[in-house]
Order: sequence, then structure tokens, then C-alpha cells
Amino acid sequence: MSNYKIKVNIEIVACRDPVQVRPVKVDKGCFEFNISDARACSIDECEQALLETNYPALREALANHLTAMSKKRLNNNVSVGE
Repeated sequence: MSNYKIKVNIEIVACRDPVQVRPVKVDKGCFEFNISDARACSIDECEQALLETNYPALREALANHLTAMSKKRLNNNVSVGE
């Protein structure tokens, strides 16, 4: 039986990209959300943007993990049952 590592990397960096209305997927498991300077200066607004960005990443990671686990268990059951 394996153990599993859960890794999270959050970066908040200044950019000149346009403000977005929702997080955008940029790579497998990676989402970005460009917010305004005013929003980035408010702890409540920044926290909300972080939660909005985290949610789709979390859901994608969980879906990928559970799909892999289901396939692994299916393969183990097929091998044992043959």
C-alpha cells in the first residue's frame, strides 16, 4: 500500500496581464486568476480570489487522483481474478 503526498504551491506576484472575471486553467493542475490592484490590497477580496482559484485546482486534482485509484484497483482485481 502506498502513501500519498499532497503538494500545494501558491504564488501571488505582480503582473501586467488584464484582470479576469474567473480563474483560468493554464496547465494540468494549474490555474491562474488575475485580479486588480485594489482587490489584491484587500485581505477579504484576496482571500476570496485565492479560494476561487484553489477550488478548480482542487477538484481537478481530486478527480485525477480518484480516476487513477479506480483504474489501479480495477487492474489489481482483474489480475487477481484471472
